Amino acid sequence: MQKLILLFSILMFSSLSLADHHALSFEARQPTAELELTSITVGDDFSIINAEAQTGIYGRVYMTFTLAYNAAGDGGTYTFEGRAYVDEETAISGTGVGVWNRDGVKLALDQLINVSDGTINFDRIILDPLNRTGSLDVYALK
Repeated sequence: MQKLILLFSILMFSSLSLADHHALSFEARQPTAELELTSITVGDDFSIINAEAQTGIYGRVYMTFTLAYNAAGDGGTYTFEGRAYVDEETAISGTGVGVWNRDGVKLALDQLINVSDGTINFDRIILDPLNRTGSLDVYALK
């Protein structure tokens, strides 16, 4: 149920940002981070993508995206798990849900993330499986 509420929230945020009079502005939590896709597991019902990045605020981050397909196979929903190692003494985790769609070979993922340090983020992720790269933009919600 909690994942359904988060997914509904994502859809609500994305539809509000399209209307001029409801435009939302997000504050970037850090500069865009470059991702390296470390593995992709393809399945009939879902795919799993693992990635890592060195980020400005969260340090070294390891991410797992579990993507479920829609009927057309060009988008769907997903869950996220992440672990971040900020420094020698600080590790944090994050969980989230989101929606994804495919444009050519690239995947666009939008997610809400609950971080163990008490922050909540809205992330925009672009993945390029062909080149095993991606980008991560993190916006502060709380």
